[in-house]
Amino acid sequence: MRSLTPPSLSARAVYRTCISKALPRHKQRLDALEQAVVDAADKFEAAASAAALHTLKDLAAKPVDAADRAQLTNTYTNRFVPDGAPGNLLYNALKKVRHKICPLCGHRDVSTLDHQLPKMKYPLLAVVPINLVPACGICNGLKGERVPETVAEQTLHPYYDDVADEQWLHAGLKWTESRPPEITYSIRPPEGADTVLAARVIRHFQIFSLAELYGPNAVREMSNIRGILKFLNAGTRHKYLLLAENSVLIDKDAGGQNHWKRALFQTLARDSRYLEGGFDQF
Repeated sequence: MRSLTPPSLSARAVYRTCISKALPRHKQRLDALEQAVVDAADKFEAAASAAALHTLKDLAAKPVDAADRAQLTNTYTNRFVPDGAPGNLLYNALKKVRHKICPLCGHRDVSTLDHQLPKMKYPLLAVVPINLVPACGICNGLKGERVPETVAEQTLHPYYDDVADEQWLHAGLKWTESRPPEITYSIRPPEGADTVLAARVIRHFQIFSLAELYGPNAVREMSNIRGILKFLNAGTRHKYLLLAENSVLIDKDAGGQNHWKRALFQTLARDSRYLEGGFDQF
């Protein structure tokens, strides 16, 4: 759940680059669609900035001609993505993000571009830069061809949504006598949070299976620091975990308040059973 600076590439420039070497029998058709692509990009930008992507259903019906729709989706698949394709340099430029971390999950490496509105259903947006979000392959697959029906169903768009100024992600440490301790993750909207945004953050958390991603990684992190904690007393362990939490918290580009490690260290620092020796169970 990280925000990104929107790309400076224009929809027209990217589209023209992609179709520049199209076969003559396709080029005329693609040239005729250029303004429709630009207009669709403008509509998308206005809707995305207002969290209203669910209102763009009319774009899904355009263009009407099946051959036009196929050429537009092929522009992404064949003229934008492959090595050596006319638009490949732009494709790679859009994938470059600081830390190389997927903004959708905040953990795995970026390896592809995810269409905020899917290209098969919205072919006019197939190569529109602000519809293309750097992502890991797993997040791309989890989101799939989903289209929001309501505002609450919209996952966060990294170019337009920034939730880093408040804590939404929380971790919990559950102790049981019959099983090893468990780390769980959940979304807890901050006090006074907008109800629609809260629904969207929860939706994002669910669609990308972030609890299932963060939990096992938290256990591995606890195993990694176990050796350090053994050489400290309870008070010093508390200070160590607070410092670890703060080191993540202050780096907004790396996740800040809603990084899974921040939530983990925050929870561990408050758990007396963990500090008094429970850490050795991980």
